[in-house]
Amino acid sequence: MKLFNRLIIILFFAVNLYGQGNLKGVVTDSATAEPLIGANVFLMGTSLGSATNIDGEYHISRIPAGTYDVKISYVGYKPKIIQVTIQNNRTLVLDIPLVADVIEGTEVTITAQAVGQVAAINQQLSSNTIINVVSEEKIQELPDANAAESIGRLPGVSLIRSGGEANKVILRGLSGKYLSVTVDGVRLPATDALERGLDLSTISQSSLAGIELYKALTPDKDADAIAGSINLVTKKAPEVRDLRFVSKGGYNGIMDSFGQYDFSLKYGERFFDNFLGVQVNGNIERKIRSNESIDISYSTTGENQSDYFISDLDLEFTDEIRYRKGAGLILDINTPDEGNIKLNTNFSTTTRDYLVHSRNYPVTEASVSYIFRDREQTIDIFSSALTGENNLFGFNTSWGLSFARSKAYYPYDYEIRFVEPSSGGLSGMMSAPIIKSNPEALTNYAYNNFRAATLSEAYYYTQDNAEKEITAFLDLTRDYTITKSVTGTFKAGAKYRSKNRTNVNSRIYSPYYLGYWRAYEKLEDGSIVPKDFTGTYFEDFYQSYLENPNIGTISFNDFLDPSPNSKIILDDFNMNPLINRDKLRQWYALNKNGINQAGTNPEYHNDPSSEANTYDITESVTSGYAMNTLKIGRAITMILGARIEHESHDYSNKYSPRQIGGFPIPVGSTRDTSSTYEETIVLPHLHLNIAVTDFMNVRLAAYRALARPDFNMRLLSYFAWREAETGGDRILILGNPLLKTAKAWNFEINTSFYGNRIGLFSVSAFYKQIEDMYHMLNGISTVGDTLIHALGLNWSSPHRGNYDLYVPYNSPDDSKVWGFEVDHQINFTWLPGWLKNFVLSYNFSMVKSETSLIGSERDTTYVTDPILGIPLPKYEVVVRSYKQRLENQPEFFGNVSIGYDIGGFSGRLSLFHQSEYYRTYSPSGRSDRIVGAFTRLDLVLKQKITDNITVLCNINNLTNIKEENLLENREDGYKIPRSAERYGITVEAGIWLEL
Repeated sequence: MKLFNRLIIILFFAVNLYGQGNLKGVVTDSATAEPLIGANVFLMGTSLGSATNIDGEYHISRIPAGTYDVKISYVGYKPKIIQVTIQNNRTLVLDIPLVADVIEGTEVTITAQAVGQVAAINQQLSSNTIINVVSEEKIQELPDANAAESIGRLPGVSLIRSGGEANKVILRGLSGKYLSVTVDGVRLPATDALERGLDLSTISQSSLAGIELYKALTPDKDADAIAGSINLVTKKAPEVRDLRFVSKGGYNGIMDSFGQYDFSLKYGERFFDNFLGVQVNGNIERKIRSNESIDISYSTTGENQSDYFISDLDLEFTDEIRYRKGAGLILDINTPDEGNIKLNTNFSTTTRDYLVHSRNYPVTEASVSYIFRDREQTIDIFSSALTGENNLFGFNTSWGLSFARSKAYYPYDYEIRFVEPSSGGLSGMMSAPIIKSNPEALTNYAYNNFRAATLSEAYYYTQDNAEKEITAFLDLTRDYTITKSVTGTFKAGAKYRSKNRTNVNSRIYSPYYLGYWRAYEKLEDGSIVPKDFTGTYFEDFYQSYLENPNIGTISFNDFLDPSPNSKIILDDFNMNPLINRDKLRQWYALNKNGINQAGTNPEYHNDPSSEANTYDITESVTSGYAMNTLKIGRAITMILGARIEHESHDYSNKYSPRQIGGFPIPVGSTRDTSSTYEETIVLPHLHLNIAVTDFMNVRLAAYRALARPDFNMRLLSYFAWREAETGGDRILILGNPLLKTAKAWNFEINTSFYGNRIGLFSVSAFYKQIEDMYHMLNGISTVGDTLIHALGLNWSSPHRGNYDLYVPYNSPDDSKVWGFEVDHQINFTWLPGWLKNFVLSYNFSMVKSETSLIGSERDTTYVTDPILGIPLPKYEVVVRSYKQRLENQPEFFGNVSIGYDIGGFSGRLSLFHQSEYYRTYSPSGRSDRIVGAFTRLDLVLKQKITDNITVLCNINNLTNIKEENLLENREDGYKIPRSAERYGITVEAGIWLEL
């Protein structure tokens, strides 16, 4: 009882029981003098110890005076024991070099790839929670295009890809909006327009000193990360000048082009007797991200849609150039209290410049569509943080102030459509036979009469979303000693985050097929003058108009080169023709301000329905926590604590007071509205680390985390309209101001086996039970208000008959995610001869899930008509719930990487695989969309020429695979191809210069 009472006192007051001293220093590699991250330094016979940080530094405080044997251990190196004497109120500095493991008395030099692997192994072992790490050395060794692909090397991580490279990570079956991404603990803002996800393809990994993936959260981390937390790590500036320059050029197989480059620079150095550290980094890249794809549409036949045939084939070729730029500045100061203050400022921008060519081949004798969309997209991310690690008033104090901003917008986004009518065997499509496979056969039935095709419709889109977030935090930490074998750390802190988020959408539309081309334009001063086509591509068209003012519209042929370009895609299809981009852009520039002579009827009209997701949101989160880390000997470490978060949100957005509709231009008005939401959530935490033996650890965690809904879900939004261009489809979009934040209990267990020969072998299992999981009804067909009211909303639908409903809601039952992971990292330095140069890592994960969704169906009963006396059908909407897997969740995925170093040569072959997964589910179960299984193989080759110069070659996607999507009919048991995309092989070669 006395010991228990003493523990309670320590938990809250951190009492000092003895005269005490401190021990600190740096652990390094004896051969290279490089710092070793995650080295374990402890006083034998006690629970006192520390692990080295990212700079190889350790610090053990509040050591009772006396003589101790200090043991330093690091997997892959020989352990060392040193006797020290600790004096009261003194700090002993002990720098410790370690020697790599030996074979038959011969010292081994750890190879380049093994260095990174060993660093990751030891950092994971020294953590008090469940973590995976990509070290700086491994980042440099792999051919990854961006930070997302580097994270994808870790267990439990699958990827969502865009344009031939990963841009989002899925952690343990939960998409990127369920995790947080930070740089040195400072949160990065979201870049998605509606979801809380971050496009990680905007971040170059060249400036990073490592990536930490926290599978289990502790109370000192933001709670809105049900899936976990990713921390991008930077170091303090090195004492010895570090200058690194990498230059690469590249080849893209899709475009058969060498027009790629990648340059990065990193510089670090300390000044004024190590007082000031300066680091500068920058990168500039030009990558070809073109791709080719097909999309197959089907019609169903038979009873209950039990059979199918191909109804349409769409070909698509995307000609894309992606630019990525970034710059960073880190200043750090070593303060007199043995602390550090760091200013970390980073800016990155990604620009996508792409033109999408598409055309279709219907199976029947029908018209053919040609659609072209010319887009530029820019994503900017800026963050600046002033943080400190200081020792004040007996506490280790961490504090910080930060500002982060993201902006994602489309400077240019124009879409134009042409229709080649089916006309008397001269244009459009011939009637093709009914087919269920081999869609390439349809291309033989097209007339390709481009002159007969005319301009049908045109759209200009804008989308601009931005986020600004300011954060202030303070953490106080104090070590305490009860006995030499029972020690601990008490930590408490508070944080305030305020976020402003905006999104603005617009769309203008011209139905050219109805003769909406105008011969006049409205200038900025309001005057109306005839258009001037002199010297343009369309001068002949204008002259034809002057000769015949009744001319209908312009021919597709006027947008093509004299001999139109085409492209063979996916080896079997001819994408014909490719539009002249300059003509496309010039057409919009000449006609965007078109209007009739009277100034009453413009060429392009605003579509008010595009404002459905326009919003302005302010979110603030105030949080506090307390946690105690108790160590009992070297065997047990327990973390007990809790976090409390209070969220307050203000929403402003648009709504439509009346149904938007009309033909051919949707007509309606929008108004401003607002709503608020508040909630306070308490989140308990328990973590337990048991060192069962000197080669085995067991970690357990039970804690609560949360996930806030997407930005557009809680809006007081109401938009109802009829789509003119789709034949009058009825649509209703609703917000849900009552939507709750999702809360999850997370349970984790991790068992690790480690040693100089086995490396690190770990098995993890997890289970997440999520209350109030939020979902979106995406276009479910319903009638009346029954389904709306079942969700607890008081809205009413203005539509008569069937309509497509879009509305967010909380799942009626708890959602569940569970699975396990296996991870093994090993190098073979202990083997004799040439075998000692191999480095191997592999991991695989299996994930299952279950969530409860809401839908509706029409129940038919028959009622006898009192007059006619015959049974008549009576339709009633019945709300039902059903269970299924979560979307975007592959059940199996993993990585294998094998490397070899000899002399100055280094090679690594890596494989990433993930199984198929559901992208979307259909309410009927007859048209689910599945993303096909994906396997990618990459090769890295390096050769050191001198101590400072290395040449390298990266080959990505060696197998030149296709990425495929499928359509599944669960009710009738068939799965058929839906689309396929290929981005081709890319090769990079360059030089690495380090001084």
